[in-house]
Amino acid sequence: MKIIQTILSCLVLSLIGRQLVAQEKTQGIIMELVSGEKIEGAQIQNLRNMVEVQTNKDGSFAIETNINDLLLIKASGYEQDTVFIYDTSLRRIYLNRINNPIELTEVIVERMTDSRLAAEIQREKIAGKYSDVSQQRGGIRISPSRIFSKEGKQARSNYKLLVAEQEKRAVDRKFTERLIKELTPLEGADLALFKEQFRPSYKFVHNSSEETLKVYIMDSYKKFNEKK
Repeated sequence: MKIIQTILSCLVLSLIGRQLVAQEKTQGIIMELVSGEKIEGAQIQNLRNMVEVQTNKDGSFAIETNINDLLLIKASGYEQDTVFIYDTSLRRIYLNRINNPIELTEVIVERMTDSRLAAEIQREKIAGKYSDVSQQRGGIRISPSRIFSKEGKQARSNYKLLVAEQEKRAVDRKFTERLIKELTPLEGADLALFKEQFRPSYKFVHNSSEETLKVYIMDSYKKFNEKK
């Protein structure tokens, strides 16, 4: 009987230990998208367990999260947004003021959360669209005003910039330093050089499994050593 109790106690402690390891605190700072101004009193809610915290005067917060949790971010006067937790690194989260048009630059695009980025991609895609398929009127209708207008051209340029950033993030999330270090002894300057020289394309990463990516990294490491 005592042996069974001991085994059960060990199992319970093991499960508790795993839960504590899996759950960590995500820290971040909430800022205004364009100016970078810190936002005090913003609400951060973990949609998995509904735990909620608020930002301090310096815009900072800390909240318990697991990998793959989704955080809802709200602040008075700002459009609400969501943030997907895929690692435990410090997050800088930028909110856009309500009814505030965004003049896109590379810096602004880099600051956007994934959900904001996806929303802007869709908006610019619609704004830059110069053809339309109508079931009532038949066929494809072309709009010359959309093709040649300044707004249409700018929207299509913005769209390319936004999609490029989205694809860059997709690669960065899979082709990580952590994964490279698991498979190679690379550190410091060599690691940075390897990441730059052998960074895979978005298409490759998108169509590859984790095992395929690991094989790619190991093969690339052999080539990296041969070049030395």
